[in-house]
Amino acid sequence: MRFIIYLFFLLVASTGTCSAAPDTVFDIIAPSSKGSELNLQLIEDYLESIGIKANIPENIYSDADPLYSNTDEFRAESLVKALTNQNSIAIWCTRGGRGASRLIPYLEKLPDDVKKKIAQNKGKKILMGFSDISVLHFYLQNRYDWGTLHSPMLDQIIDNKISQDSIDKLELLISGYRNNIKFNLKIIDNGVEFADGILESKVVGGSISLIRASIGTCWQIDAKDKILFLEEVEPDPALLELSLEHLKQAHILDKVQAVIFGDILCANNDQLLELVKNKFAQSVNFPVFRLQGIGHARNNYPLPLNTRAVISHIRGNDFSMVVDMPVEWRRR
Repeated sequence: MRFIIYLFFLLVASTGTCSAAPDTVFDIIAPSSKGSELNLQLIEDYLESIGIKANIPENIYSDADPLYSNTDEFRAESLVKALTNQNSIAIWCTRGGRGASRLIPYLEKLPDDVKKKIAQNKGKKILMGFSDISVLHFYLQNRYDWGTLHSPMLDQIIDNKISQDSIDKLELLISGYRNNIKFNLKIIDNGVEFADGILESKVVGGSISLIRASIGTCWQIDAKDKILFLEEVEPDPALLELSLEHLKQAHILDKVQAVIFGDILCANNDQLLELVKNKFAQSVNFPVFRLQGIGHARNNYPLPLNTRAVISHIRGNDFSMVVDMPVEWRRR
């Protein structure tokens, strides 16, 4: 099977589809759980097939800490090197899982000159990933105002767990062929309208469980005057309702401009799940939307975060949203 995947990468490379600019370098890191060591060469081959050189740390995976991809120190060092690398334009995570939050104390204790280098890379470099990587999205947005990219993990692509349409749209963005991405939204009618049917803001968010985990920390999500995107794997709709209530009582939703529900994966409870979403929408004074295709399902389209986003009314309950990649990153 891996040989077939490898041949597919070679075929893509030969067609020249969505190839990045020459000398494009991505740092590959594993800040959370351990991925497949067998996939590392395939990751390198895949990126090469779309014109990207992979910079993968030696010994990226280790058994030194069985809970994570490597020790906290190694994972933090790899992350910092990637954040400050002047020769790369993106940091792509191999997989999620758990453990990214343990790196925050290391980032907080960095010398001022290193923090300055990270700050200088705002707009010039993006972090890619989702799920547990939400921790790092929140932190980089809060501390350095970085624009980042909620995207599939590399292991998911290699293991054929992501739809080809999702991969195609992702490659259009990271290769520079597209500077933005458009989504179709459905509003949950709660009587709230916005002026002229247009809302311009920035999108932040990700995993609901990680948003809750951020509360009270230095990386607590800041959704004020922004569009909050939510996705999760939550088998019990009642627990989702508790999570949403927690966000309200913890003031995470104060001054939010809108909420977008991405994919909330609920086992055989779709009707109850929709009830929870509708109850939530009726309890707040801002627009609430549904968006299919971003989260832990096979369709997982890329979503730029902390960048310009415009929601426009089309007709009835139908809206569109166009989200830009970071401006400086697009001009590279």
